[in-house]
Amino acid sequence: MRRSLVVVGLLVLGLAGPPAAAHEASAPSRTFEVTGGNAGSASGIEAVGHNALGWRGYNADVWVHDRHAYVGSWGFSDWSQGVERFCPAQDVAGVVVLDARDPSAPREVSRLRHPAGTSAEDVVVFTGRYGRATGRDIAVAGIQVCGGSRYDRSFFRGLQVWDVTNPARPVELARLNTGCCTRGLHELEVEHRPDLRKTFVYASVPASEYPDSASPSGRRDEAGRGDFRLIDVTDPRAPAEVSNWGVHRNLGAPPAPGLGCDPDNQYGHSAMPSPDGRSAFVSYWDSGFVALDVTDPSLPVYRGTTRYGLDEDGDAHSSDFDPARRLLFSADEDFCKTSGAGIEKGFGYLRVWDYSNPAAPRQVGEYRTPNSIGASDQQAGDYTIHNPLLIGSEVYASWYTDGIRIIDVRDATAPREVAHFVPPSENNPVKPSQRGVLTNTTQVWGVAVDETTGLIYASDMNSGLWILRRTR
Repeated sequence: MRRSLVVVGLLVLGLAGPPAAAHEASAPSRTFEVTGGNAGSASGIEAVGHNALGWRGYNADVWVHDRHAYVGSWGFSDWSQGVERFCPAQDVAGVVVLDARDPSAPREVSRLRHPAGTSAEDVVVFTGRYGRATGRDIAVAGIQVCGGSRYDRSFFRGLQVWDVTNPARPVELARLNTGCCTRGLHELEVEHRPDLRKTFVYASVPASEYPDSASPSGRRDEAGRGDFRLIDVTDPRAPAEVSNWGVHRNLGAPPAPGLGCDPDNQYGHSAMPSPDGRSAFVSYWDSGFVALDVTDPSLPVYRGTTRYGLDEDGDAHSSDFDPARRLLFSADEDFCKTSGAGIEKGFGYLRVWDYSNPAAPRQVGEYRTPNSIGASDQQAGDYTIHNPLLIGSEVYASWYTDGIRIIDVRDATAPREVAHFVPPSENNPVKPSQRGVLTNTTQVWGVAVDETTGLIYASDMNSGLWILRRTR
C-alpha cells in the first residue's frame, strides 16, 4: 500500500485504543502523525481537536450550536427476529455536550440524559423564534427502545426536549411519546416557518407500517400512522404531532419494489425539510426519496419520488436540498459490496437529483469514492456514504470507513472530491459489536459544519469527536 505522511493535528490519549484505566473525556491533547492505512489519512483537511468521549463507543450523530458540540449515543434491539443486540449503560449513555470554544481542547460540560433502556442517536439544537421559546436554545432528540422488546410499554420512545441555553446546565422540558409498538423516533430535522410563526420537527418513526398481527391496526404503529411525523415544537414545553404520512396509509402501497440485498420498500428512515419548511423529502429506502408538500402542516400532500433502476440496490437513507437549483443530494446507505446477480456491485454513494418537476425527479449526477466502488484489494471496512450536508456549493459527507469527504457540486452532473479526512481506526469497546460492523475500522457516523468558524465536526462511532479545519 502506498504510504503518505500527513500531519493532521491533535489527538486525545493515543492511537492504540482505550487504555486500561478510565480517562476523563476532557483529557489534554497531543499532536500525532498519520502515515496511511489504519492510521488514517487526510488531504486538504487537518485535525485541530479530538475528544474520545471516554472511549465509550456507541457514538452517533453530531450537531454544533454556539460553539458547542452535541454527540448522540445509539443502541439497537429487534435487529433480527426480535433479538436484543446492545444498549448503552446509563454511565456512558446520553448526548454528550462539549464546549468547543477552544477547538484544540473540546471538553465535556454536561449530558442530555435519556431514559434507561433507550438510545438518543439524532439531536438538533436551535434557537427559538416564537412565543415563550424566543431567544432560548432548545435541543431535541429522537429516543428509541434498545433495552428490551419494543412491545414493552414501560420504555419511553419518541421526542425528548431540553433547554440548553446554558449548555452546562441543561433542563429537560418535555417528552412526546410516539407510542407502541415501534422502537420510536429515529432521525429528525428542525425548520422554522416564518409564514406561520411556528417551528416544526420533521421526523421519522421507521417501520411504523410493517405488518404486525399483535397490533390492533395490523401495523407496528398501533394507531396505524405512517413513518413520517410532523411535530410542532413552537412551544418546546408542549410538543404536539400535527400530521403523519406513510406509503400504505396514503398511497395504498409502496410506490416501488424492494431491491438488492436488503429489499425494503416501506421503511421511512429520515426526513429533510426544504429551507422554507414547506416541503419534506422522506428517505423511503427502496421506494426512493419521497417529496411531500407540507405547506399545510396538517395535510401532507404527495408530490412524487425518485426511482431506482432494477439493477440498483436502493437504500435511500438521507438527503439535503438546494432550493435555488432544485437539486436533491442524496445518500444510499448500502453496506452490501456484492448484492447478487444482476445488481450493481459496490457500496452506497452520493446521487444528485433534478427535482424541478417533483412528479418526475431524475438523476443527473453521482459521486463514488474509489473504495465505495468495491475494489477487491481494498482494506476491510464499511465504505458506504451515510449523511450528506450541503454547504454552499459543496457537500460534506460522512462516509463511515471513508471518513469525511468534501465534494464540489457546482457542476451537479460531475461532482468531484476536493478534500477528505479519515481518522485513525480504533477498536470498538462495545461487546457484542455494534450491529455487526467491523470492530477495528473507522466508522464516521455524522458531520456538522460551524459556518461562523468554518470548522468541521465529525463523530466516529469508536473514537469519538473530531474537530477539523480546511487547509485549502
